[in-house]
Amino acid sequence: MDPHVLDDLGPLYHSYRLFGAANKQLEQFRINQICKEAILLGYISLAIGKTREQYFDAPSFCELFCADGYYTMLANFIGASPAVGIDNNRDGWSDRMLDIAQRLNLRVQFEQRDVQTINEHNAYDVVANIGGLYHVENPIEVLRKSYNLARRYLIVQTVVTGANNDPDYFVSPAPGLTFGCRYSPQSFVNMVQSEGYRILDAEFNHLAGNPDVEDQGSVYMLIQKV
Repeated sequence: MDPHVLDDLGPLYHSYRLFGAANKQLEQFRINQICKEAILLGYISLAIGKTREQYFDAPSFCELFCADGYYTMLANFIGASPAVGIDNNRDGWSDRMLDIAQRLNLRVQFEQRDVQTINEHNAYDVVANIGGLYHVENPIEVLRKSYNLARRYLIVQTVVTGANNDPDYFVSPAPGLTFGCRYSPQSFVNMVQSEGYRILDAEFNHLAGNPDVEDQGSVYMLIQKV
C-alpha cells in the first residue's frame, strides 16, 4: 500500500493508518478515534469471527450513522461482505467514502438514507450503530430498529454526559442544542437492559477530544441476538 494514496484528499475525518495510509487527519477527531477505535474494532472482530462458521464464510455487516464509513471499511478488511454504510450525509462526511475505499482496495457500499426510516428485519449478520443515538430525539425507537436489522450481533456506541451518572437521567434535546438527546452512562445501560437484550460486553470511557462535558462520556456495547 502506498502510504500517500490519500494525500490529495487533505485532512480527513479518520486516520487510515491501519490500512497502511499515512493521511492527515482533522485534529478535532484524532483523540476521539484513539479513544473509540480499539474497543469498536475488538467488538467488530469478535462479532464477525463468531458469525463465521467456516473459513470462507463472509458475514454481512452494516454500519448505521456511518459518516465516512471508516468502521464499514474495517469490517470489510477483516472479512465482512457485503459491508454497507448508511447515513443521511447531512454534513457531507460520506462524500468521499467510496473513493477512499477504492484507493484502499476495499469493497464497501453506501446507502444515503435516514436511519430512522429503516424497517428491515434480520438483514445483516452484524449491525453497528456507532455515534448516532445521541443525535436523535427517539433513541429507544432507533435502537429497536437497529436490533431488528441485525441477525446475529448488534454493536452500539453513543455519547453520554460526563457531568453525572444519574440512573434516571435523560434529556431531549441535548443540553445547549435544539436536537438530539443525552443519557448518563448508567441511565443508558438501564435503558438497554430494560429492552431485554443480551449484553455480552459493555465499556465506558471519556472522549477527551470533546470540549463540552455533556459530550465527554462514551458507552460501548456488544449485544447478541437471542
